[in-house]
Amino acid sequence: MSNPVLHIKDSFYFEFPKVLLPCKYKDKSEFPDVWVRNDDQFQTWEAEQLYHALQHDSVLNLPDEHDLIHHWQHWQHEGANHENFARPLDVYLETEAGKLKAAYEKLPVDKRPAYDDFLSQQKGDFVWFARYLARESGAKKWAEIKAQAGDKEAVAKFKQLKDIHWSEQKLAHYNAHLSGKVLLYPQPFGELRNLYEKESGFCISKFMVLEVVIGVLMFTLFTWLAGKATAQLAPKGRLWNLFEVFLLFIRDQIARPAIGGGHHEEHHDDHAHGEHGHDAHADAHHSHSHHGDHAPKKAVHAHVNEGDRFVPLLWSLFFFVLFCNLFGAIPWLGAPTGSFATTLGLALITFTTVVVSGMMKFGVVGFFVNQVPSMDLPIVLAVVLKPMIFFIEILGLMIKHLVLSIRLLANMVAGHLVILGIMGLAFGAQAALDFSAPGVPAWQWWLTATIAVVGATLFNILELFVAFLQAYIFTFLSALFIGAAVHKH
Repeated sequence: MSNPVLHIKDSFYFEFPKVLLPCKYKDKSEFPDVWVRNDDQFQTWEAEQLYHALQHDSVLNLPDEHDLIHHWQHWQHEGANHENFARPLDVYLETEAGKLKAAYEKLPVDKRPAYDDFLSQQKGDFVWFARYLARESGAKKWAEIKAQAGDKEAVAKFKQLKDIHWSEQKLAHYNAHLSGKVLLYPQPFGELRNLYEKESGFCISKFMVLEVVIGVLMFTLFTWLAGKATAQLAPKGRLWNLFEVFLLFIRDQIARPAIGGGHHEEHHDDHAHGEHGHDAHADAHHSHSHHGDHAPKKAVHAHVNEGDRFVPLLWSLFFFVLFCNLFGAIPWLGAPTGSFATTLGLALITFTTVVVSGMMKFGVVGFFVNQVPSMDLPIVLAVVLKPMIFFIEILGLMIKHLVLSIRLLANMVAGHLVILGIMGLAFGAQAALDFSAPGVPAWQWWLTATIAVVGATLFNILELFVAFLQAYIFTFLSALFIGAAVHKH
């Protein structure tokens, strides 16, 4: 794993208490492929396969196999965040060769020799591999070798090897890690590097599954609610009234005030504005008295608020964000809004709505012209200031939507980190007690544990409030941005 923070974010598994789903694999052949690929014995075996495949190319001047594998294993443990951990030999070779390529591309173009001449002047352990990749035939052959060394067939072959055994200690250690985990594996559209990061393709994560579940839940819930509403019945029951409160609040207190800008629509009976308007009114009154079924329509004055067009979108954004936040309070699930991909996707929906609705209102050119506020400036100042203001406004348009996503992400992740830190107090106290001198009173652990439990409970209650607050803020700011796009500055 390259970053420890990934443990509190998205993953490619669901985790439950270990006692509910104990893992009891007894042999390496029973473990998932993604787990085997990260095993040190498999990767050493894979490195040997790569080296032997490269030996068939007589042009290559390969280094000693033992030295190459030793340097690669040392590289895996470099870095403060262990970013190279469990990366195979092929990644090591490509990374080091890539450094030579980058150094070559930094040279001035007019002073840059041929790449082969440049490599001839270099000294290092990876010039041979960089030269190998520079050849078209070598690059093609390397892609084939790399794919074969780590594909499913290679993993299956390793699992069946009788001369490579996993010790009882390793099996117990791996089983302890996998206990309680329901892996989202195999991935139909991509390949995983580990349980937290993808290697290639499109991989389905835990938060993606939760978002689909939330989408289905919203569709089911609001289909039921829409059926009730179309029947024109008065809201009955706690659930129906609860959602009516939220829906009306978003429409009347967010969409209409923030977007606003309504207009009047008038509908009149044609007979009332004919050539003889007064007589027509009189006739209409007489007709209404004696023939009610044929009475002309009365004039209707309706005020249409422009914000009503965007109410369905704002409803969807509010409840999707809210449900994502609330799922974080359910044990063993997590909040999808704790992932930047989720919050960025929501912000992109708002940004797209702003741009499209603004262009529909003012036209493509008019939308961009509307970004500059109306100012009565002399032509000399206008040609200087207005382009500068336009650039600042366009930059601000993008920044404020980016901040919209970061604000939601930061508030959700910050709460999780605080709760994690408070709960860690009890574990820290236990670790300190284990290494303390004999005779240290045990009440210190109980005091710390009590503080941790009470503090975590209070912060979880606060997180429940934040879940609603952040859904409101995201929806309100989205409405403000849309309102600014569909009105003149």
